[in-house]
Amino acid sequence: MSILSWLKGALTGEANTKLEFVGEEQHFGGLDMKAALEAHAAWKTRLEAQIRGDAGETLSVATVAADGNCALGKWIHGEAAQRFGDYPEFAQLRKVHADFHLCAGGILSQVHDGDMVAAGEALKRDLRHHSDAVQLALVRLYAKDMERRG
Repeated sequence: MSILSWLKGALTGEANTKLEFVGEEQHFGGLDMKAALEAHAAWKTRLEAQIRGDAGETLSVATVAADGNCALGKWIHGEAAQRFGDYPEFAQLRKVHADFHLCAGGILSQVHDGDMVAAGEALKRDLRHHSDAVQLALVRLYAKDMERRG
């Protein structure tokens, strides 16, 4: 299923399948979308390990909450801003990506405060929502760019 077919299904409430890339769809405006989205999906696992206390890594709340440190964030604040900055879909992607990182940083802050129950609840309740919003916004931007290119 191409990402444009997936988007159509997502917008009509019919997307029950995992987003997959066909051919060159994975590469968009200098971004490897698959790698960027997989890295975002990995935050759930990383935060779960923080909650359990077996992460093996020390994460800074400020670093996690900042939206410009990951590959997608660097792309959003760099090449994408120059190339797609006038698209409303780009503004939406920038917003939901920042929201995702604020959510992840908030969960990590709860972990650092020792409130593992609240962190676990926020992880289950909020992080997936924000992750899905990033994925949808990125695909919408891709679709808008394809539409403009004709």
